[in-house]
Amino acid sequence: MLSPIDFVRLRLAARACGRHRPAGRCPAGRAFGSAGPSPRSLPGALALAVVFTVSLGGCALIAAMKGPPAAPPVLDPDLVQRGAILFNDPALSGDASRACATCHPGGGTDWKVYRDGTPESPGLESGWRTMTLRGAWQTAPYLWDNTATDISGAVQRMLAIEMRGGKLEGREREALEQYVLSVPAFDRGRTEPDGTPIEPVTLSARRGFAIAQENCFGCHKPPAYVRLLRYDVGTGGSFAVPTLRGTIPGGPYGHDGRWPDLESAIRSIIAHEQTPLSDEEIANLIEYLWLL
Repeated sequence: MLSPIDFVRLRLAARACGRHRPAGRCPAGRAFGSAGPSPRSLPGALALAVVFTVSLGGCALIAAMKGPPAAPPVLDPDLVQRGAILFNDPALSGDASRACATCHPGGGTDWKVYRDGTPESPGLESGWRTMTLRGAWQTAPYLWDNTATDISGAVQRMLAIEMRGGKLEGREREALEQYVLSVPAFDRGRTEPDGTPIEPVTLSARRGFAIAQENCFGCHKPPAYVRLLRYDVGTGGSFAVPTLRGTIPGGPYGHDGRWPDLESAIRSIIAHEQTPLSDEEIANLIEYLWLL
């Protein structure tokens, strides 16, 4: 018999889960089938519910349920312009050795792995691969562990660690934050808001779109191709779901850069998710990702 608290947890997890796995494979989704809660599905579903409710709370939980905002925030153009200067200024770092743009060229990512602001080899335990800042207004909470609930918290963390004790207060701090929020999402202009490829497009990419719809869009939902919660893809913990925009060309992949190329990442993740895809289907999926 479900307690009222477990029922609420399970219902939240089922709603948050959405389509992140094919029909019938999400524990919370199975538990809340058309016939109501299923006793056989409850243990796995409750585990998912507990992880979900512990990892998110308050405003972060509400944001995850609502999904990314539909429109960018209204920003002060003067502050954005000043923030762009600060973003590219090495003097902002504590030892004047690097700018924000050093690791985020053009607001994107250098695809390198760092530990406490120091470059490290990909795959290193406790190393973090640089995440893109493009489209940051859509992707709060921030950082691979989602510990920064807003852009102010993310900037504070970057100044303290990656920027080696950099200091920025008042209007200058606000300017940098507004600039980061102004950086547009990466967009090749090859897909509709729902992810549908825009013609002309190869047959392989169109097939890849169908594969992504069934297997990827639950966690990487268009148009942001992101979900505002953490998820375990077999890397030893639950980490932020990154956007799929601009993933090609790039690499390494994963929160710690453990996968040298996209094919390696896909094969590892589908093995963990027990999602059978053929070599041809993987190739089609990658062809579609080239459009994003």
